[in-house]
This record gives sequence, structure tokens and C-alpha cells, in this order.
Amino acid sequence: MHSLTLTSLRKNLFQLADQVLTTGEPVIIERHGRRLALVAEPVAPEAPPKKLRSLENLPKRKLYNGDDDDLAEFKVWDISEWREPEILSGSD
Repeated sequence: MHSLTLTSLRKNLFQLADQVLTTGEPVIIERHGRRLALVAEPVAPEAPPKKLRSLENLPKRKLYNGDDDDLAEFKVWDISEWREPEILSGSD
């Protein structure tokens, strides 16, 4: 554990913070005759990561009622019913 002044701390703050985190050894700062400590917070043991919800965990649902082979030729709407050009031109 070494001590330094606040001015010295200001010049090297990031390096000293990394040093404290790496070594776990606190740094003492002296200011107006009093002492402060830059100390790393104790680290709790790593908890196992929460299991992410993946696609395998989702319930299987059949969204298409029919034969899978017919799906490639399945039509959602008839192009003859498409009225967008009429709507955009205003001739309704």
C-alpha cells in the first residue's frame, strides 16, 4: 500500500485505478493531513449466466394448416384485388 498526494492521483487516476483493480492493493491519498483510500470493491463469485431463452425452448406451433409441400405455392392475396394504384391516383 503506497500513498500519494491528490495532485499525483489526478495525473495518474486511470493508471492507479487499473492498478488497484488488478492487484487488489489499495492506494492511500493524503489531503490536508487526512488519508483517503482508493479500494477495489470485493468481487462476489461469478454467478452462472441466466439461461437465455432460445428458440429451442419456445413451444412448437403449427401456423400453417395444410400440407408443407403446398406452402411454396400458397397465395396470400390475389393480385387482381390489389388497389393501391387506384387509391394513390385518387380514382376511387
